[in-house]
Amino acid sequence: MSTLCGGEILFIIFLSAGKPYSFGHPSVESVDKRFLNVSQPLNETTDAPIEAYHTVRINLLVQDFNEVQDQLDAKKRKTKGDCFGP
Repeated sequence: MSTLCGGEILFIIFLSAGKPYSFGHPSVESVDKRFLNVSQPLNETTDAPIEAYHTVRINLLVQDFNEVQDQLDAKKRKTKGDCFGP
C-alpha cells in the first residue's frame, strides 16, 4: 500500500500480554518525526483539520505505547529482582 500510494505508514500493535510491537515505512522514526514535529506548521489546505486530528490521535497512541512500555519495563525489573531474592 505504501509503495503504491507513496504514503508513509506506522503500525503500533498492543498485545493483551507481552511487548507492544511497531512497524513503520520507511521507518518508525521517520514517520514519528513527521507527525510529532510540533514546530512544523500544518499545510493550509482543506485537509488541515484532518491532519490536526490525526496528529492528536497519533500523539495519544504514542503516549499509550510509552506507558505500556514503561509498565513492561517495570515488570521486568521487578521479576529480575525477585529472581535474586534477599
